[in-house]
Amino acid sequence: MEAERRLAAIMFTDLVGYTAMAQRNESLALELLERHNTLLRSVVKRRRGREVKTVGDAFLLEFGSALEAVLCAIEIQSVLNEQNKLVGGAERILVRIGIHVGDVIHRDGDVFGDAVNIASRIVRFAEQGGICISGQVYAQVVNKLEYPLLKMSAQSLKNVEQPIDLYRVVLEPGVDAPHKSSKAWSRVAVLPFANISPDPRDGYFADGLTEEMISALSEVKGLRVIARTSVNHYKETSKTVAQIGNELGVAFVLEGSVRKAGNKVRVGAQLIDVESQEHIWSNQYDRNLNDIFSIQSDIAKKVADSLEVTLLKGERARIERKDTESTVAYVAYLKGRTLLHDRSEKAIKGAKEQFELAVREDAGYAKAYSGLADTYMILGDYLFSPFPSSLEEAKKQIRKALELDPNLAEARVSLANYLMYNYDFVGSENELR
Repeated sequence: MEAERRLAAIMFTDLVGYTAMAQRNESLALELLERHNTLLRSVVKRRRGREVKTVGDAFLLEFGSALEAVLCAIEIQSVLNEQNKLVGGAERILVRIGIHVGDVIHRDGDVFGDAVNIASRIVRFAEQGGICISGQVYAQVVNKLEYPLLKMSAQSLKNVEQPIDLYRVVLEPGVDAPHKSSKAWSRVAVLPFANISPDPRDGYFADGLTEEMISALSEVKGLRVIARTSVNHYKETSKTVAQIGNELGVAFVLEGSVRKAGNKVRVGAQLIDVESQEHIWSNQYDRNLNDIFSIQSDIAKKVADSLEVTLLKGERARIERKDTESTVAYVAYLKGRTLLHDRSEKAIKGAKEQFELAVREDAGYAKAYSGLADTYMILGDYLFSPFPSSLEEAKKQIRKALELDPNLAEARVSLANYLMYNYDFVGSENELR
């Protein structure tokens, strides 16, 4: 039969955690899969989609337009969300959805081509219960949806030469669309700090300091800080502050540079008004490495002051707190966090070594235990080590982190991920909130 080529919107769905669930409770997994299939098929039929095939727990679907595909995805998540409110944590159905539009080849009822390959890769970047769309889909639906679309970092997809722009469809209430930014919202993006150290291998320090600044500013309730995954796209970018601010929907951008040489560190930082592109505040710090915490807290306080955000007593105390007195432990922690961004087995095991070094240097360093817990969970999730024993080890590290600091956000996130792996989705959501 002769193949037919045409433009189509391709959707992939993924039932979160199904493989692990099937290993633990096969009968429950099959029951949830059947319920999942029934719900999805009913929505797809209403939205005039075509079920090309199922691959295990995943659906490959085709639509005549990008808009129809996105509306179908939104309805799927809405229906599943309502269903999940009626059942317990172990019986909730969480689905990730990825959508791309492009040329496909039809042959014997199946579809092939780059559009299919890219859609199958994109679904990995969707959140649980979320929708991720490509830049091509975004261009066709941006002015036709009531839901905000937030730009994510550009991703290099396996077997795809060019990085793909990705967007998240914001389903939760209270999140504003990017183009509606306002100074009153005090939305701030911390761009990746530039590494200007003599040794390029010290790049981890700039990356780690960026994350620490995001964490410190997030302690201030009057500020809304963009997540690291969204700002990483702008590392070494040639885009202007105005372009970045418009894409991220922020009123202010914090950018800076880091130069580390031995035990000396120089940090430059500037807060910029996106609309006027004027500097609101800037400073340069030349300190010893063990003064890095005071640099971070001073920058956070200066940003809050510049935006006329009142720091509450508890917020100021958290910003000024030193997580460790050991610079060796702190540097190891930064290296570990940076390595975790690379999901290769070598990098993850390298991160584990760094976090272990951090806790050896400072047994009271709560963040390092949280990092170690995250590492064990990733090792198990990627099957680089036995999953059950990895989860058990992660549980020990989380318990230690929370004993040291019950209010540590990183440890609460680690606990949320642990509960998610154990299908306690309600408990996981509570920890994340």
